Amino acid sequence: MNKRLFISSILIALLSGNIIALEIEEIIVLEKKLSSLNGWSNNQSLSSIDEEELDKLDAQHPKQIFRRSPGVWISRGSGQEHLTAIRSPVLSGSGACGSFLILEDGIPVRPTGFCNVNGLFETFFEMSSGVETITGPASARYGANAMHGVINVLSKSIDSANKISTNMGPNNYKNYKIRTGNQEDWGLDALFVNNDGFRDESGYDQQKTKFQSNFLLASWNASLKATLTNLNQETAGYVNGLNSYKDENFSKQNFNPDAYRDANSQRISLRLTKENANTLYSITPYVRSNDMMFFQHFLPGTPLEENSHKSIGVVFQRISEHGTFNLIRGLQIDLAKAELTETQKNSLTDSSAFNNATRPQGKHYDYKVDSVVYAIFAGIEDYRVNEDINFFADTRAEFIEYDYSNNMISGNTREDGTKCGFGGCYYNRPSDRTDDFNEISARMGLATNFEKLNYFTQISLGFRPPQINEAYRLQKKQNVTDLDSETLSMIEIGSRFESNAVNGTVSFYRSKKKNSIFRDAENFIVDNGKTDHQGIEISLDWLISSDNTISTNITYGDHKYDFETDTSMREKIRAGNKIDTSPKLMANLIWDLNLRGDTSLSFEIEYMSSYYTDAANLHEYEGHTLYHTRFNRDLTPSLKGFIRIDNILDKAYAERADFNAFGGDRYFPGLPRELYLGLEYTF
Repeated sequence: MNKRLFISSILIALLSGNIIALEIEEIIVLEKKLSSLNGWSNNQSLSSIDEEELDKLDAQHPKQIFRRSPGVWISRGSGQEHLTAIRSPVLSGSGACGSFLILEDGIPVRPTGFCNVNGLFETFFEMSSGVETITGPASARYGANAMHGVINVLSKSIDSANKISTNMGPNNYKNYKIRTGNQEDWGLDALFVNNDGFRDESGYDQQKTKFQSNFLLASWNASLKATLTNLNQETAGYVNGLNSYKDENFSKQNFNPDAYRDANSQRISLRLTKENANTLYSITPYVRSNDMMFFQHFLPGTPLEENSHKSIGVVFQRISEHGTFNLIRGLQIDLAKAELTETQKNSLTDSSAFNNATRPQGKHYDYKVDSVVYAIFAGIEDYRVNEDINFFADTRAEFIEYDYSNNMISGNTREDGTKCGFGGCYYNRPSDRTDDFNEISARMGLATNFEKLNYFTQISLGFRPPQINEAYRLQKKQNVTDLDSETLSMIEIGSRFESNAVNGTVSFYRSKKKNSIFRDAENFIVDNGKTDHQGIEISLDWLISSDNTISTNITYGDHKYDFETDTSMREKIRAGNKIDTSPKLMANLIWDLNLRGDTSLSFEIEYMSSYYTDAANLHEYEGHTLYHTRFNRDLTPSLKGFIRIDNILDKAYAERADFNAFGGDRYFPGLPRELYLGLEYTF
């Protein structure tokens, strides 16, 4: 056990003990402390979007929601695909998703080490009571993968009104939603979506359901939730060529017509809570599983990946009030079994001689990984230094083990053990092995407690362990990775202010990431990258009148490399270069008008500045400004209608731009002007 782990374990033991016995009169702890990020008191980097705004928006893709969250960019891909940036550039690659933790009602959607880069399509964001984000490290409370930030999707409450709605738009888009229940102890949500896609052969069908039930179990309050999702998607890849996204006809073409993604997920959780004197006890067992088939159209030979996982876990929490502070203690156990195969159906004959020889027909990978995670955490909230200043702190010790088993012949051979030309096959399979990662994360800070204008400062440390695809999906000559966890340390200062007309926050942060994992010039997966990140986030709500409000969020980020190397994609990383796909400025402004008691109108401006598309900073995307509007009308007390127009000016833009040494400039084209009509009936 290393020194940091030992010291932190002692600290947690002290916090967990009953060393301070103070009498109190009542407990002020809500269940939201368990399901909502708002329950993490003194969190200074939290933003949320409420149910009313989500219902009006009726988003088809998470990008439409999170452009309203400062510090967050969900980059839209084909269909429901996406990449994520939270106080970071857009991260890509097999383990990039491990830098962000996705929760549903406070429970991780996937186990540690087996993230999904498109993980938000496994959540039920389309029918939720709110979405929340934490920008910056949150591993001290939520553990592995909460390095750059956290996204949490909240279920609708059981007492929500019964509704049925539909939304229709271009490209044969239509969705149907139903919310039903007795509004006392059970509720059911269901979503059905069809979209043919604005590009050729790029449609998808999607279904999601969620069942909830509240009941008493012995002396415990119980909340049962079950979520099922299914996605069948035809996928369109990049369009290649400088500014090719500006050509309307070209941008609608799909140069990967055989590409597809089929994915389903199942999650069940049971949250048990009980209050006793000054303490809230919680036990939350959960079960998760998923299956995915993914045609890798971007690789020579277009192999098919099939992956799946099954996992169980439980979170124990104890939250108690001690007069001058709150004390949180907890334990999490997570056990998972993951499997992955990659198979190339046909021989590759139309690529380079090297690719044809080294990417053989047949199975490339076939492995399974059993993971075990134990974590203990503790925190102090609202500790009063004096009447005007509160101190807060959290720490978490996490013990992670991967047990990897290779189901094929080890090494970089064909499936039958024969060797490829050019020094060996491209794909390499390590022998069976076990890897351990023991990590500490922490947070501490101060916050003022004045009436209207407050200040805060905090220091936080987050981490992400190597994902199993990075650790065991090797290539060429690399037999062992021996990767360490990535770590991110951040310091942040800021202010929160509120008055009769204006509310808002401003945050300044600076952080450094170490052991960043990437593929080097030899195509080895290594962990010696370093990056620097700093920025400003501003969120502002201005109540001009009771019928006229303006909301805005502004994100400024400066993300740079702090090391030098050449990568497997022939990119030359140099210290001081801007990290590619990291715009300096992103902004969103919404003007809401209540025209009458039953009618509202909103205008929205979405802005993104230019950014480099390669690590050498030699190629650039020019950025864009988009305009959207929506009109809502209560037709009867039970029936509502809306009209929404996205990209009013029909601006040609790219959802994401990239430069690749093998393919040049490439883009995911943005959607043209689209008009949607919707109806909602309450019963």
